[in-house]
Amino acid sequence: MSMNSNFGEKIKWIRNINGLTQEEFATELGVQSLHISNVERGKRGLSLKKIELICKRFGVDLSEIIPAGDFEDVDIKMELIDEIVETLELLELSQVKIIKTMICALK
Repeated sequence: MSMNSNFGEKIKWIRNINGLTQEEFATELGVQSLHISNVERGKRGLSLKKIELICKRFGVDLSEIIPAGDFEDVDIKMELIDEIVETLELLELSQVKIIKTMICALK
């Protein structure tokens, strides 16, 4: 998935104003420095959890990183799917079958 380079520029700006190298920034986020390099170049994304960590750790508002209409540029789809799966695991089989039917109707 190709990310918006503007997103990568914002991440680089946050890293730079905090005087961190890519390696130091990556350590703060618990990722590899190559991942940060790829994010800054618009080649990779960050999970919503990592973006929220950046906001908390560096005092940045989420809207400064991701405009309200641009959440599709962030790799949150898998996180949302994970949350749905966790919820589905708590349901009865009959409830899961109903939800499956509803989801299939969306295709």
